[in-house]
Order: sequence, then structure tokens, then C-alpha cells
Amino acid sequence: MRTLFAVAVVASLAGVPSPARADAPPSLGEIAAREKNKKRGKPITEDDLRNRRSGGTVSQPNGAGGSATTTASPAPGAPGDKKEGDKAATPKPPTEDEVFQEAQKAWQEKLTAAQSDVTNWTGEVARIQAALNDNTGPMYGAGRAARVDSLENAKRQLAAAQTTLETLQEEGRRNRYR
Repeated sequence: MRTLFAVAVVASLAGVPSPARADAPPSLGEIAAREKNKKRGKPITEDDLRNRRSGGTVSQPNGAGGSATTTASPAPGAPGDKKEGDKAATPKPPTEDEVFQEAQKAWQEKLTAAQSDVTNWTGEVARIQAALNDNTGPMYGAGRAARVDSLENAKRQLAAAQTTLETLQEEGRRNRYR
């Protein structure tokens, strides 16, 4: 009798339709997605960008906010352009010493960056090697294999950084940088 009753209850529940999703109120995610789509607007196309070049500025384009300004500054070399303390209109070219100083400064910045890379990769290799030397964890697990791979990668990066450093040092010797 109990089994017959249980079968009847299950059969009656299976026949009862569940509330339709259309009747349920929309979730917050659906509402947010609809609002985002409303705010999106029309996408900007290449034609829109080409038409912007017609004149004006971004804040005041010609077609929407007035006309472009007609007052312009005088051309360089015009009669009203000269000032009393103005000696030369063209800047003088840098001297050999100035060029050398600029090149040496750029080289020193590169050298400092390369030395920093070598220091960082040396520390990274030491850190990974210390983790591999720790025998308290599993010796043949996936974590150890990943550490071995990262150690090999760090060693390759360290070798590349050392090569870059040596190249920069050689360049400094050839160019007599300090």
C-alpha cells in the first residue's frame, strides 16, 4: 500500500507543470546586461573618424558648435614675431662631447637595467633551487616537476641576462664609457 501511495505521489508531481521561467522576475544579471546594452550606443566606424577631420576641435567641431577660430598667430619670421633678446632662430647642433655624454648616459641606464635583471634572475634561481632542495614534500609529484621546469626556465633567463650584461660591458669598453 505504501509503495502504491509513493508511486501515485511521484506520478502526480511529475504531471504538475513547474512555474515557467517567463513568469519569474528577471535576475539582477539580466537587468544589468540590458542596461549595459542600452548604454552602448552606436559603434564608431572609420567613416565617422574620417568625417571628424573636416575641421574644428573635438570639443567644438565645425558642424555642431560654431565655426573654427579665424585668428591665428603670426608666421615665424613675420615682422611682429621678433623679440629683443632673440639672437638665433635655429638651435645650434650638439657638440661631440654632448653627444658622447648622452650616449654614455643611455648606456649606463641600459647597464643598470641589465645588472638588475641578472640580480633578479639569480635570486629567482636560488629561490626555486631552495624549494627543490626541500625534501619534506613529495619527490615525484607534479609540483616538483613544475618546479624543475621553472628552474630550467629561470636558468635560461639568467643566462640571457648575463649575456646581455657582458655585451653591454664590452660595448662600454669599446666606446670608453665609464
